[in-house]
Amino acid sequence: MTDNLKNPELEKAALGAVLIDERALAEVATILEPSDFYDLRHAAIYRAALDLWKRGVILDALTICAALKQDEDGVDPTYILELINATPTSLNALEYARHVKRLANRRRKRADGLQLANEANDLSVPDLDGEMPVRARYEVHNALDALTPRPPVEWIVNGLIYKKSVTVIYGDGGTKKTWSAMHLAACVACGAPWGDFATQKSRVLFIDEENGDDEIAGRAGYCIRGALGDAGAELFYISLAAFHLDDPADELLMTKEIANLKVELVILDALADLTTGDENSKQDTQPVFNALRRIAEKTGAAILVIHHANKNGGHRGSSVIKDAPDILLQVTSDNDSDLITFKTEKNRRGKAMQFAMRATWEMDSFYLTGAEACQKKKGLNKGQEYVLRYLQEHGASALINIINAADTCSPEAARKAVYNLARLQLIQRTNPGLSGQGVTAIYELTKNCEG
Repeated sequence: MTDNLKNPELEKAALGAVLIDERALAEVATILEPSDFYDLRHAAIYRAALDLWKRGVILDALTICAALKQDEDGVDPTYILELINATPTSLNALEYARHVKRLANRRRKRADGLQLANEANDLSVPDLDGEMPVRARYEVHNALDALTPRPPVEWIVNGLIYKKSVTVIYGDGGTKKTWSAMHLAACVACGAPWGDFATQKSRVLFIDEENGDDEIAGRAGYCIRGALGDAGAELFYISLAAFHLDDPADELLMTKEIANLKVELVILDALADLTTGDENSKQDTQPVFNALRRIAEKTGAAILVIHHANKNGGHRGSSVIKDAPDILLQVTSDNDSDLITFKTEKNRRGKAMQFAMRATWEMDSFYLTGAEACQKKKGLNKGQEYVLRYLQEHGASALINIINAADTCSPEAARKAVYNLARLQLIQRTNPGLSGQGVTAIYELTKNCEG
């Protein structure tokens, strides 16, 4: 009886393709492992090819044959020549590899099923309360897996957001974080720059759990026009669907929707709406981030979640919100200012950075433009303008003196302005390490504001 999960001709085609073109091997290596080949000869040849490629040795019949002789894999060197000569092109290498991987996975499932059946018939094996795993929970990898070259990072927003990542962007109310995220969605959908950041044109899904259809449609329209897009922009949105990612059914539904739309960036507004539990509880928040991670891995999409700040300016809720994502991005902006400052508090693949953008609303559009450090003095509120003027006139000054001398704003507005300007790096405290009774905070202008 023919075993339809064994296809030696398909394995030969995949091997031949990588042997005649090292570029094909670079792609196939991201999918196939030696253990995926049923024929042990094929597994040995592929293992030798990976080892040579890893060491930078040119792949050809001679080098492969030499490696096999040294390892005594029992492969006839003439078989290598047969594989190479029988393969006219490497164009279909990736497709061959996918088929080989698919058959290997099915063979593993079949083997797991047979093992479970044998264990079920063996009364000497403990039942574990009747709960037997359907398949292995994990796979053990080895050094070859670790040393096999990984594919390069696929950026959605260059240097900031990449595929399969989970990002949390948070800020206080009025910091324009939702507008910023929607403009990001429009720029990616149109392939337009987001401020000073290049983007990879991709399909985008915006899932709104806060605003409703009318509001989110209006913002999307403004941002698409601001990104110079039109009705062809591949920006999709869902409003008030009540997705709760601590519910496996909702996780599956969202995963299927992302896969069906073939989107590569998903934006969720907001984190608090994605759980039925308490965002301050690690026990309630961790399952949501576990679900976000699984969705990103299964779909390949980058996921960005909008979140709120606490009264101290940090992120609201459990420490999981800082520990679980790949990227944590803080947004600060005053209600009466068009300046928005972004700061990466965490980025596993990119470098730490702080950057600013200017928000512009026109008659029917919204867009962000990059802001240089020297431009940050524009668009400040009255309190901030007063503090900068005071420090320009008096030099380094005590906080109490700055507050008490306020003339164009209230003392409280001056105090808040000092802290906001420090976050924008326009002023700095000269004695940050000192605190306690009798110690006065001293502030001065930074180089960003001098002159």
